[in-house]
Amino acid sequence: MNGSHLRAFFWLRWRLFVNQLRRGGIANVVILSILAALAVLAALGMLIGGFLAGLFLLPTAQPLIHLVVWDVLAVVFLFWWGIGVLTDLQRSEALALDKFLHLPVSLKGAFLINYLSSLFSLSTCIFVPGMAGLTLGLVVGDGAAHVLLLPLVGAFLLMVTALTYQFQGWLASLMANKRRRQTIIVLLTMSMILFCQLPNLINVLRPWEDIRPWDEHAGKAPPTKEEANEKELALERAIYVGNIILPPGWLPLGAMGLVNDNALPALLGTLGMGLIGGASLWRAYRTTVRYYTGQGSSIVRPAPAAPQNLDKTPAYFFEKKLPWVSEPAAAIALASFRSLLRAPEAKMMLLSPILLIIIFGSMFVTRAMDPPEMLRSLIPFGAMAMVLFSMVAMVGNQFGFDRNGFRVYVLCPARRSDILLGKNLAIAPLALGMGGVLALFLAVFYPMGVEYLLAAPAQLLSMFMVFCMMANWLSIISPMAIRPGSLKAAQPKGLAILLSLAFMFLFPAALAPTLLPWAIEVLVQSRGLLTGVPICLVLTLLECAGIGLLYRLVLGWQGDVLQRREQKILDLVTVKSE
Repeated sequence: MNGSHLRAFFWLRWRLFVNQLRRGGIANVVILSILAALAVLAALGMLIGGFLAGLFLLPTAQPLIHLVVWDVLAVVFLFWWGIGVLTDLQRSEALALDKFLHLPVSLKGAFLINYLSSLFSLSTCIFVPGMAGLTLGLVVGDGAAHVLLLPLVGAFLLMVTALTYQFQGWLASLMANKRRRQTIIVLLTMSMILFCQLPNLINVLRPWEDIRPWDEHAGKAPPTKEEANEKELALERAIYVGNIILPPGWLPLGAMGLVNDNALPALLGTLGMGLIGGASLWRAYRTTVRYYTGQGSSIVRPAPAAPQNLDKTPAYFFEKKLPWVSEPAAAIALASFRSLLRAPEAKMMLLSPILLIIIFGSMFVTRAMDPPEMLRSLIPFGAMAMVLFSMVAMVGNQFGFDRNGFRVYVLCPARRSDILLGKNLAIAPLALGMGGVLALFLAVFYPMGVEYLLAAPAQLLSMFMVFCMMANWLSIISPMAIRPGSLKAAQPKGLAILLSLAFMFLFPAALAPTLLPWAIEVLVQSRGLLTGVPICLVLTLLECAGIGLLYRLVLGWQGDVLQRREQKILDLVTVKSE
């Protein structure tokens, strides 16, 4: 590799980063600096905490404890690393290699820069210092033999990052065929989320309950000491075999071997994970070269033009009229709803509430609970809040997902309040539908009073309107362009990130007023007044009507602000992200 070329790539990458900060403005630089300082403090905390744990706690612990501690670190790191891969399934290069193919420069140098750029993430910046601190603490507190953990941790990181980098590069070549793009994104997202939910599913099954000490109130004979020991040994063997089979488990095995003065597992683990990482990087490089030179089999070649069938497009869908809604708002609502059903980014975002329904619903069903009547009446509120919270990233950045399509709203003669109303109506069937299904599902297993069941639709609608008012402000004030095919912002600005975080913190407080009817009924009936009167139902209906009027009023204000800021929004959401 040419050293001058490598230095030039480093300089170019640094200049691109500096220019991106300058375009964001002073506020963006200040906020990103604060966030970077917090990340540095978190990394220092992990480094010091890991060092103290390795110095004082682990030297006296059993080898199995070492295995479990490193297992937990590896699993948590893989979880957060998987979240990062999930947000950007298709690999986005820091330096576009097609810009360098006509220059006499080293393609390997650019590939290496891109790979090193992919290592700088929040998960690596926090967990790597923690692992390094734990290793150094063990070296000082338990012996110099633990120095072998340093190359073992390095091989583990190389294996994980190289495998994911190869996976994302291979995925990028597959996604060159747009016919398969949406299907691949949805299937991989579903698989990744289900894989990340394995710890929760294990927690639902609770296999460790069989080895808990005997409870004298359970009505069963206590297990003998031999039976308890056999179960504990079986669990230990299962953990040990799992670490042997799965390559990420070689790091904990090596750490446990060093406690037993056996360096062979650490050396073999370093060699094995290093070979896997090196082979993955080589394969990623070959895939990248084939992709950019047009040698990949998945490159889409132009097909002969076929006669267009104009009747194939269901135009009648966009000709429908929604009751009590103006014609421009109805057209925008139908078009936005159709785009939500087709866009891969929207499909990925909409998977979250569906998986929440499956996961948390199964938890409520499998665990025996008997909440009181008044708490059961809060089930619709909790279900809808969970669904709305999972939609913050999409509804709070409505125009960012439009990208160049936002030009249509700028040029169209519709009132800007109608644009916002149409956007809100497009998400209404999904949000209200999933919230209602989850609330009804839980109400079957935890029945509530008829009064609260009748009040649930009005309460869900009130929560949705409050959520839309907040999300509209966030979409207008801090829009962010989204990379095509991913959920990652093209050029994230510190102020926009800070406002999104503030939105998440204020979100529960904004929904709290929708609980006032329930709180008033509890307070009145606790004093023995108006017993049997459906206070919650009446007040919920009145509150829903009041929030509806407030929504219409605020929508007009938001439309005026949108009209004043639409050119700024257009510049932000149409930034070239490729």
